[in-house]
Amino acid sequence: MFNKVRNMNILSKFDVILFVMVGILTAFGFRILSSATASMNTGASIMRTQMISIILGVVICIVLALVDYKYFKYIGYAFYGFAILLLIYVLFFGYGRDVPGLGSNSWIDIGGFMFQPSEPAKIAYMTAVPAILVLLKEEFRITTFLAAAAAAIAPIVLIFLQPDFGTAAVFLAGITAVVFVYGIKYRYVLGAAGLTAVAVPLIYKYVLEDYQRERIKTLLNPGQDLQGAAFQVERARIAIGSGKFSGSGLFEGIQSQQNGAIPVKESDFIYSVIGEELGFLGAVFVILMMVLIIVWCLRIAMKTEDLYGSYMVTGLTCMLAFHFIENIGMNIGVLPVTGIPLPFISAGGSAMLMYFAAIGLIMSVSARSRASG
Repeated sequence: MFNKVRNMNILSKFDVILFVMVGILTAFGFRILSSATASMNTGASIMRTQMISIILGVVICIVLALVDYKYFKYIGYAFYGFAILLLIYVLFFGYGRDVPGLGSNSWIDIGGFMFQPSEPAKIAYMTAVPAILVLLKEEFRITTFLAAAAAAIAPIVLIFLQPDFGTAAVFLAGITAVVFVYGIKYRYVLGAAGLTAVAVPLIYKYVLEDYQRERIKTLLNPGQDLQGAAFQVERARIAIGSGKFSGSGLFEGIQSQQNGAIPVKESDFIYSVIGEELGFLGAVFVILMMVLIIVWCLRIAMKTEDLYGSYMVTGLTCMLAFHFIENIGMNIGVLPVTGIPLPFISAGGSAMLMYFAAIGLIMSVSARSRASG
């Protein structure tokens, strides 16, 4: 395998621009996180975990960029199967449902190390499902279609049952983008839209947990219950608004440096810390870097002639884009709070490794697309 990589001199096709953009955003995030955690008792531990995760993530990214992504057309199935087993395991033996601030069985506790199976499942998902869709594209068979549908739906259902609606929505966003690129007749799109319109009120009434319904009510009526369901969003908006144009400066934010003033400021609401301490300039910088990375990755997906690579890059990119949009949206009060972290910035070891793995696979597609071009 590595002989083939060396023979095509893949290092000369290494996507330096994407790697540097991600590196800039990660370095920026690490500095912001050091400020967000400065007043926390667990700050040193969080920063240590983040540093280790970034180092491991960079290594994983480079290794995956050097390995031919087409091998994942085959080993992706085994990876996907193992991920499904882990998602089933956390439903019964996971950690978090009874823990304040978590509320879902999404973690596995291994000797004090918290591991979230849904993160590597995102990578497994976007290596296995696109491979099945390629087979379906080459020759339509009802068995292949059913296999693709089952593979696409299974992790979404399992994660929703944890319950983790936000992460389930990430998977849904990714597969929706892949199916769109795959090509689907408009009558199916209209049919899906009709089913969604019927399903939404039923899901709201009978499936969502009480706290999830409260978050939707808060989105629609942000002025209600400011000390309850709307507290997180209200504090986040106050912090962002107080930053004005250039912010109060790192380690100088009145809200950011108080424990409890901004809930989960090291993860879910770290964008509020950016808004307060670096102001409009810092907030726009994050959005600009996000847009550049997403556009660059979508450009890779469009340029590659290999269907598997195109589907995989599209899915991974849209998953990352959903993370960015949802996190920033919930911080400014235009999207419901779901607990989705901000890629390359928020604290979280499992998530950080997933981001870098996704970028590594995208860079692998980019390198081989250039080599064959």
